[in-house]
Amino acid sequence: PSGASGFPNEYSLAFDGVDDILITTKDASIMPTDNLTVGCWIKPSTWAFPDNGQYYYPFGCLKSGGWGIYFLNNYNGTVTTFSSIIRVSDTGSGAGYLQPSAGTGFSSTLRALTGFHYIALTYDKATGVASLSLDGVEKGTANAAAGADIVYSGSNVNLMFGADANTDTTGQNFFGGNIDECSVWNKALNSAELVAVYNSGVPIDLLTDAGDYASSSNLQGWWRNGDTEGTSVYPTIEDYSSNSNDGTMTNMDSGDIVTVVP
Repeated sequence: PSGASGFPNEYSLAFDGVDDILITTKDASIMPTDNLTVGCWIKPSTWAFPDNGQYYYPFGCLKSGGWGIYFLNNYNGTVTTFSSIIRVSDTGSGAGYLQPSAGTGFSSTLRALTGFHYIALTYDKATGVASLSLDGVEKGTANAAAGADIVYSGSNVNLMFGADANTDTTGQNFFGGNIDECSVWNKALNSAELVAVYNSGVPIDLLTDAGDYASSSNLQGWWRNGDTEGTSVYPTIEDYSSNSNDGTMTNMDSGDIVTVVP
C-alpha cells in the first residue's frame, strides 16, 4: 500500500504483548533534553484493553527518568485512560513528572476505536508544556516551569517500542498489537505539523518537508518497522534518520514483520 503521494508503507511490526520489544540504540540524539516529539502508529489487539490495573506502553524509557505513552485500565477493566509521562527539571516545585492525559471521560471514545491511529507526546522547553495527542488532536496537557529541561536519571537505558524499558535488554508493561513508523524529533511539533504527520490516516515521508510539516531537519530517529525491504532486515530495524540508531527486534522473529499497515 502507498499513500496518496505515492510514499510506500508496506510493513509494520506485530508485538505479542508478552515479551516482544524493539530496542533502539542507546544514544543522546534520541533522548533530547530541550524539546521533544515522539510518536508512532499503533493498532492494539483491541482498543478495549483487557485486565484491571494493567499498563500498556507502545513505547517508553521511564527507567531513564525519561518519558513514555501508556494506556491504563481501571474500574474492573471497563475504563481505559490514554496517558503519558515525562520527567523535567522543574515542575514548579522541583524536578518531577508531568502526566498529560486524556482522562477517563475519553474512555468510551477510545475503546470504540478500530484500526491504526497516530499517538504522539511533545514537550516545548520554552513554554514548559507537555502535550499528548491522538491523530494530531491534542487530548491532554501538563505544565512545567518555562525553561525546564527534560532530565534523565543515572540508570540510563534504551528507548523501547512495544514496552516500557525495564533494563537495557528487558521491558515491562508490554503492548500487544501492531506498531509502525516510530519517530523522535528534537523539536515540539506544533498542532498543524501533527495533523500533517497524521495525514488523514496515511503515513508521510518524514525526511521531506511538505505542507505544514517543516521539521525533517529535526528528525532524530525513524524506525519504519520493516520498510522498505521487509523480512530481509530481520532482526535489525533500520533508523532512517541520519543518526543510524538502528533498532533490534528482541524475543521476536521474522514473521513479526507483517503486511498490516495504516
